[in-house]
Amino acid sequence: MVAAAGVASVIALYMLWDWLLREGPTRLSTLLALTLLLGYGLGALNTWLTLPRGHLSLAAFLGSDEGVLARGMAGVLLSAAPLCFFGELYERPLFGREFRVPLDQHTYLLVLLGTVATVLGFMTNSLGYMGAQNVNGELSVPAALLSWVFPPLTALTIAIFLAAPAGLPKLLTAACALVLLACLMIVGRRVIVYAAMETLFALRLTGYQLKGTVFKKILLLLGLGLTITVGVTVFMLIRLAGFENPHDPSSLSLGHRIDTAMGWVNDGTALTRATEANQTNVQKRTFVLGFFADLLEGSSRRTPGLGHDLFEYAQSTIPRVIYPEKDAFFSEEEYADGLFGLTYGDAANSILTNGAIDFGLLGVIVYPLLLVALTRICIEVCSRFLPALPASIIALGTIFTMLETETGTSGYIVTIRNQIIFAVILFIYSRLPKFQLRRTL
Repeated sequence: MVAAAGVASVIALYMLWDWLLREGPTRLSTLLALTLLLGYGLGALNTWLTLPRGHLSLAAFLGSDEGVLARGMAGVLLSAAPLCFFGELYERPLFGREFRVPLDQHTYLLVLLGTVATVLGFMTNSLGYMGAQNVNGELSVPAALLSWVFPPLTALTIAIFLAAPAGLPKLLTAACALVLLACLMIVGRRVIVYAAMETLFALRLTGYQLKGTVFKKILLLLGLGLTITVGVTVFMLIRLAGFENPHDPSSLSLGHRIDTAMGWVNDGTALTRATEANQTNVQKRTFVLGFFADLLEGSSRRTPGLGHDLFEYAQSTIPRVIYPEKDAFFSEEEYADGLFGLTYGDAANSILTNGAIDFGLLGVIVYPLLLVALTRICIEVCSRFLPALPASIIALGTIFTMLETETGTSGYIVTIRNQIIFAVILFIYSRLPKFQLRRTL
């Protein structure tokens, strides 16, 4: 397992460096491969290196089997290989080297409108702690759309701010970037990290020259690193604040969490609390391999779901107005526990866990390929009638989803649905008349 995780980590880090810092081509297939290798491989390696466990092996410490974990890590490598192979041969890059997001009044207005919509989302409780707020198993339309678009919008806004000319556009995009970053710190640690990665990618779309001096690159990376550090610390404080009185529903509100966290800041214990919690969390939380490995093993010993897991995921994304009888509370973990005799209850879901439950190793290899094909077809259709800015926003939203290892299949289906909805909205917006801000003496 350690050898396979090491191979996955080296490959993933090289692919990440090539994509972000060398401005390599952007393909959904290779991005998904990168995500799986990074999340499962580097995550397992990090836990193996950092988790204190005496003389016990990691498998023994976690109550697992070394062979099961090794075969699980092998399954991750086997799923990434065809993604890279077919992607490099048959998938065209999403953006050409000459593609640029126009830095004009339409772009600045869209950034402003997106920021206002995000703030209104938090004020109306459509968004909150951990993102979209679920009520009785249902998401409102604004919550679903805002939670999907505002993290990539944050990355694009930061990139536009860096590339915008001095003056009113610079000030406007700077203010919007600060507001969106503050909102991002409430949503989650992984979202903050993925947004920072997408920011590096979005810079090339605005024409910002990342290939400058070494000092310029170091300064930019340090700035993003500081943002991630502050964001992760703030989120952990908000998360810990909810544990103070978990039996009081009012204490779980975002306002109460922030008040509790500010109390810790005032008494000087905030940084210690957040640092200790992050250190403990990062040792175990990165090990997402166990659930997938047990599913892959279970599918080889018992009859798999034969598509039932995918069907349940698909029906859960249909709006209740269209399908009132849908099961909004379907749990992949509960279904897998009953199917293979496991006892997880809650675990890390991904396209690989869905494939393993439904068709074992065959599903692990085929499901990611089908996902990439469907998502890419949808982007191609949308880009045929959308201008550069709307097309880039839809593509950035899709890329952001692809960067998240712990995304269940329903998340990808929702992405395809949101692509269509935003394509219509942004098409209408792109047809609005342009205006020009003028200074008057």
